[in-house]
Amino acid sequence: MEMKLICEKRTEKKKNANGRMRNAGIIPANLIVEGKSNLVGVNEKDFIHLLNSGLRQSSVIDLSTDGGGSNRVVVKEIQRNPVTGKILHIDFFGASEGKKVKIKIGIELQGTAKGVKKGGALEHYIRTVSIKSKPSDLQDVIKVDISNLDVGDSVYFNDLKLNSNWDITVKGNPIVARVAKSRLTTTDETDEKAAAPAEKK
Repeated sequence: MEMKLICEKRTEKKKNANGRMRNAGIIPANLIVEGKSNLVGVNEKDFIHLLNSGLRQSSVIDLSTDGGGSNRVVVKEIQRNPVTGKILHIDFFGASEGKKVKIKIGIELQGTAKGVKKGGALEHYIRTVSIKSKPSDLQDVIKVDISNLDVGDSVYFNDLKLNSNWDITVKGNPIVARVAKSRLTTTDETDEKAAAPAEKK
């Protein structure tokens, strides 16, 4: 998913300068391309619009500078005020085609597990996975259909449909999600046993 954004170069590094930028509706940012860091700023409203449009860490952005030129980048980190949630700083990382970038992609569970409909509890253990990938092989999320999961069933890491061009290092075959027994399912099982006719001896 490729998006577009305009940035402006900045030279001042002091906290007061960053504060003035934020007050003016500009988010201070770093643009890191081939190991070189450049100070830039992006319009807060424009960036929030991208976030609301579905921006993820795996989204490739065409980042243009006010002085001309552009870079294909991904968002490596967003720093927020812990109290207000306001965006304080962004790190953009160059995503040159042919070179792999290391990012995290979210794992999204889709559907309602039949085990949950029976009263089971859905447990989602692994929500992101770190990969190295070329920009052209990136995707927004890894989607997992859990509709057929019954109580006691699990989705393992090896069950995920992953791009064969990704570099991933995961130890073993961990559980991504499962439908566990809950008090409700335990109660139902107890009631069923109590209702079953006793065997004649």
